[in-house]
Amino acid sequence: MGLNMSSFTLKITGSLIILAFLVTGLVVIDTMHLNAPSSATYSPEATMLPSVRILAPYGQSTWGPYRDGVVIVGSNYFNVHVFIDYSEDAVDTIKNVKIWLDTQGDPEPGYNVTFVLSGKAVATAIVKHIDGSVSEYNATSTTRYILLEIPEIAPGDKIDISYRVNMPAESQVPKLPYTITLKEQIQFGSDVAPQIYEKPIQIIDRPIMNLIIIWILALGTFAGVIILGYLGFFRLYTSMDLVSMGMVGALMVVWVQILGRQLIFPLVDRIPMSHNFAVADFPYVLLLVTAIALVRKPGAASLTLFVYNIVSEIGWYGLNFLWWAYPFAQGIPVDFYLLIRGKGVLTDKNTFFRFRLSEEELESVGSIPFLKYFDGFMIGLLRGFFMQVSLYTVFYPNLFRVEYFWEYVFWWHVIPWTIGNAIGAAIAVPIVEKIEEAITY
Repeated sequence: MGLNMSSFTLKITGSLIILAFLVTGLVVIDTMHLNAPSSATYSPEATMLPSVRILAPYGQSTWGPYRDGVVIVGSNYFNVHVFIDYSEDAVDTIKNVKIWLDTQGDPEPGYNVTFVLSGKAVATAIVKHIDGSVSEYNATSTTRYILLEIPEIAPGDKIDISYRVNMPAESQVPKLPYTITLKEQIQFGSDVAPQIYEKPIQIIDRPIMNLIIIWILALGTFAGVIILGYLGFFRLYTSMDLVSMGMVGALMVVWVQILGRQLIFPLVDRIPMSHNFAVADFPYVLLLVTAIALVRKPGAASLTLFVYNIVSEIGWYGLNFLWWAYPFAQGIPVDFYLLIRGKGVLTDKNTFFRFRLSEEELESVGSIPFLKYFDGFMIGLLRGFFMQVSLYTVFYPNLFRVEYFWEYVFWWHVIPWTIGNAIGAAIAVPIVEKIEEAITY
């Protein structure tokens, strides 16, 4: 071809890696503005009083912890957690501790929209004593505040309190972002004035523009594939191509929804970090690489993932067209790589941007050792990275109204999942070759 293709491969690889980091940087920049004032530790300047830390919304899902101090408009409720830590160095036992937990909060000046008392807002204080014993105290009254009374706390005691607050209706929030400040009051003893601990909670809008961009990219990619096919850049999908993508997509559903979620995932995910590195995702990635090997045309990744998504919705989740952009969010980068590698993808053949090659012409092209494993690695890397990034920055915030702690999930979920998918796809290459041989011959 007159080019040093090894050098060209390195340039293409470098470009893709730089593209991934640029996207990551933009996402980090986009999410940094979501940071509300973080939970503070309040230590009154009086004598040795307990320190107080407030987290809201408090909790996490399988995918990571929620971002502290930020909630998305339209969500139903969130949990507030109050931690009280009485130092072991203290000398006095504090008697008659009263805690007023705020269920409404103070609105921004000029507005009157607050949180709403939840019917499940009754709180329990769990006191963990230094000797290992535990005491529990229930709320005794409920108005704007939930009142908890603890007879005494001794040095070394730790108190955990959790309660639920309902969000105001989306139509009632006057502007976005909008901040409501919870004001917890704690009186450490009858002879001490109540201390007030403020916790600002910022209500933000859904990142709907991110979803619109994904939809535009999805529709644009689909249209682009059709146009390139009609222009003769590559042969349009044959009936066998469509059958292959449909069957592989259906097999993905069988693996995930029937075998995986019911039997395999609960067992494998008990192994530490196996979920983070997507160990149980290997058969899914293997099937995706199989579909790509059978079709070897741009769009194979997105369309196969789209089949999986639609069948899963029909059988398990219910149809939601907003999710239909999800397979394209993770498939488009892979299809871009397929466009670069052409018909030589998942082989060692040193060919790029060439699709209309006969088998004889492809065999005559020079080879680069282990290039097919690099192809598999890149397919898994791109799918894993953009899958996770799109989930946390587009689909979870828009569809579930959940804002995750990005700085945590990036390092503990996005990066490990990407590595796991990349390694899994590379390992899948020789298995896929055997599958392709069995189907072809």
